[in-house]
Amino acid sequence: MKQAKSGDALIGDRIGEGKMVPFYSVGIDEWREVPGALPNMLVILASWVPLIALNIYLFRFAFPQRPEMEVGKLLTFSVIAACIAIMWAAARIAPWLALAATAMLYVILQPTGTAQLVVLACASWFALLALSGMINQWRLILRLRRWRAHATSTVLIPSEQLRQLRIYRQLPTTLWYLALGSILYPLLKLTWQFLTDDEQVFSGLDRERIDGFLIGSVALGLCLIVLLVRWVEQGIVGHIALEVPLTSDFGPLSFVAIGASVAREPENGARCECTDPNEDSKSSEYEQFVECLDRCSVHGVGAVNALSEAEFTRIADQPWVYGEHANDRLLRKSARLVIAGFSGWDSKPVRLQVDTVFGQGSVAPANYLPKRATEPLCRAKRRLSWRNCADTPLVVEEFNPATMRVLDQIPLGTLGLTGYAVRVAGRRPFLVDHPVR
Repeated sequence: MKQAKSGDALIGDRIGEGKMVPFYSVGIDEWREVPGALPNMLVILASWVPLIALNIYLFRFAFPQRPEMEVGKLLTFSVIAACIAIMWAAARIAPWLALAATAMLYVILQPTGTAQLVVLACASWFALLALSGMINQWRLILRLRRWRAHATSTVLIPSEQLRQLRIYRQLPTTLWYLALGSILYPLLKLTWQFLTDDEQVFSGLDRERIDGFLIGSVALGLCLIVLLVRWVEQGIVGHIALEVPLTSDFGPLSFVAIGASVAREPENGARCECTDPNEDSKSSEYEQFVECLDRCSVHGVGAVNALSEAEFTRIADQPWVYGEHANDRLLRKSARLVIAGFSGWDSKPVRLQVDTVFGQGSVAPANYLPKRATEPLCRAKRRLSWRNCADTPLVVEEFNPATMRVLDQIPLGTLGLTGYAVRVAGRRPFLVDHPVR
């Protein structure tokens, strides 16, 4: 591969339809030493569970007669959808939202005695959690800025990949649908009520529907606030392309492996049944991949099993070869990939196909992609997430030599992999640790 152009003069300059950004190759030790943070699951649970418990205490026991605490009629579809959207979108800023909600309850209710102590204790807990999260975020941001400052070359990001870095893509599409639905549903009901009302006065509109619309607006507003926070973090870190190790048991990122799929646009330009637009295949949540068909003349079961041992070895590290039998044995210790958009916890980096130097390892197959930057409960126990192009888990079939006719078994050590590929009549190859007898 060619090295990208050096120097800071071109950083951020647009060349053609792409953009030049700083490039830094992260060593394995550097990746391993990225400090951990509070696991996302704990942050979310430690924010929402106490807040829900606080509201139950206030609603049910401390102020049962207060009219502002009567929320039973607000438990509508739009309100529930809005609450789910809020909890989903918040992620690691959940403690700040819980702190704000607790402060609002304190101002509205003006509690005294035991109720005051409970509210203040919750507020203190949320403040401590928020401060801890902020420290964790800044530690990672400062490390990313240091890597950017040490960049010695730049790479060109094509325009089609720049589109993947647009800020609205930081939140899942489903979340946008949920937030918009929580607004549109009560809005349509209010519009219908207004149009069918003989008097057509705004004062006659259903108060509960208005409240549902306002809560939905809060949910959408929160999504926009989250995007604003991510945009500010991206601005602080700046654009940077990072070459990182493809590892599952250490480092700040998790990765997804797209199995039973092939690239929508083949590198050699040759078309096959898999990439034929007229073929009826599974819908793809990953726009760059299509389903790998078992009957394909290039990628199908028969085509793979007909390859010679040498031909098979040349493609044996590609996940599509094994279909739904692919697993972590395909993960090379030296595999690396280039990402952009990594700007801190909760950011959504994307993989780049760029012309650069893989000086510290080999380029990983295109099927491996970064996931959202979330801290797991235990990095050492983290594994690749194997999905198909429809974004559903691969259903792995167990290898049973007693009932399957083995064609041959090929050692994968020459590829830097452990184990063997066992080709079976009428099925995709299996990956095993030991030779089959």
